[in-house]
Amino acid sequence: MSSQRYLWQYPDPVPISVKRALDIFSSVTQSVLFQRGIKSIEDAHDFLLPKAPEWATSTNLLDSFKAAQLILETIDKNEIIAVYGDYDADGITSTALVTLALRKIGASVIPYIPSRQEEGYGLNIPAIKSLFNQSVTLLITVDNGIRSYDEVAYANSLNMQVIITDHHTPGDVSPPAAAILNPKQSNDPYPNKGLAGVGVAYKLICSLSEFKPEIIPDDFLDLVAIGTVADIVPLVGENRYLVRQGLARLNFNQRQSILSLLGASGNFNKVINSSDISFQIAPRLNSSGRLDTESAMTPLNLLLSSEIDKCSEYAQILENHNYKRRTLSKELEIKVENIIDEQLLEFKVLMAVAGDVPIGLAGIAAGYLVKKYNRPSIVGNFGIDETIASCRSVPNFNIIQALDTCQDLLTQYGGHAMAAGFTIKNGNIPHFRTRLNKLAQAQLADNDRLPTLNIDAFVLIGDLDISLYKEIQKLEPTGEGNPAPIFSTRGLHAIKPKRVGKNSDHLKMTVSDGTHSIDAICFGMGGILSNLPPLFDLAYRLTINEYLGPEVLQLQVIDIKPS
Repeated sequence: MSSQRYLWQYPDPVPISVKRALDIFSSVTQSVLFQRGIKSIEDAHDFLLPKAPEWATSTNLLDSFKAAQLILETIDKNEIIAVYGDYDADGITSTALVTLALRKIGASVIPYIPSRQEEGYGLNIPAIKSLFNQSVTLLITVDNGIRSYDEVAYANSLNMQVIITDHHTPGDVSPPAAAILNPKQSNDPYPNKGLAGVGVAYKLICSLSEFKPEIIPDDFLDLVAIGTVADIVPLVGENRYLVRQGLARLNFNQRQSILSLLGASGNFNKVINSSDISFQIAPRLNSSGRLDTESAMTPLNLLLSSEIDKCSEYAQILENHNYKRRTLSKELEIKVENIIDEQLLEFKVLMAVAGDVPIGLAGIAAGYLVKKYNRPSIVGNFGIDETIASCRSVPNFNIIQALDTCQDLLTQYGGHAMAAGFTIKNGNIPHFRTRLNKLAQAQLADNDRLPTLNIDAFVLIGDLDISLYKEIQKLEPTGEGNPAPIFSTRGLHAIKPKRVGKNSDHLKMTVSDGTHSIDAICFGMGGILSNLPPLFDLAYRLTINEYLGPEVLQLQVIDIKPS
């Protein structure tokens, strides 16, 4: 089997003028910065030590003032407010943020997270009716609602006012809400169109804090960081500033709920970075909502709690759910691989639907297919009359725009360029598949068989040391729009390679250039041991191994190819 999983895109050489301008940094970091378009020391300082953009504090989202006034009027009348969220980490942190802020100023608040399995994404009429029966007069959506025209109209028919805060792409017609906060609205001049749902919720409480100084927006930046990183929005500009400030708060002023969550997962006494949010915190917040029998109210209850005993109890439940989620995800990956096997030669968009696909894990399975085959992928639960599905895509195929072209076939849909979801009548699936694949045939090249891996710098093994690691850590937070740097070293050989892990899935070895050596871990690459070339090039991230011993530098290998 071939070990190469990506097409490598090598870094552009750093011009002499840029080297001179960035001479306070190592040549490796100079290359990393240059690949990100940074050519001057001023740009480097702005990037590495981001400040809040001037417009971020002087400009409000459209309808912010109207929404704040409506909230204050509702509180003055001693009426009840519902905060209606979503079952993913962005929606859960958004719900917790707004609920905690409103309770700070004396509001009576009912937080609500819909069941993924029973209610699906977004507003639904039975939930609105239930909240109305609990005397709710103001409904605030977070991370959803922008395409919920009928549901908002129904709430209005009950004399319930609605504030929508969302960041998903609007439809052709806006819902009849009292106020809509969404930077993607065509008539909203707010410059940052890439806010996460929790970022929009944060902007709402920033506006509210202008009238109620008891609300201190900075107190919620840890939640903003978690939701923003988890939702994979671009970590540039204002988002980068918000996440950086939130990481500082996560590390030095932790709320009890986060301390308990980190403790239950074994992440004691370590510096939390964006990668920890992506791979440790967010999956645990997401885990309950992904399981058929569980509710996303569990992670919300954790974030709303401050008592040690309650936080510990909720955190342990999430740890158990996350373990179960990982096990079920592995089983589903095998299932969808078998379903799409015959599609690989014929279809640009892979689609795996079956009656026993857990709805909550469909997005994870779709992401697995995208990573392995570099094609837009859809995984869904085939019901009696309808299929509910999740989509994940590749950078050069905007999945929400693709769904827009199929909206006449869909019962409901929404999402982003890279991730979306929809409900479709089963009879419409063949037409939907044909139309989507024609679109993909026109947009995706025939040679898009392997995803592109952008290398940031060539590095010699002898140059890999703790000072370089600390220097590249200044690039945090890394993520969408600012990925963790990827390095390449040529002409290496393996020393004592072996398969490791519970199922021998991984490859562990020491790599050497003949003079220097360093440990390397290759996750999910255990199968290449027998085909490991005698001399190879590595693409990797420089990490710290903290497992069972003192911290040591380690290469986290992404790809291997013969020298």
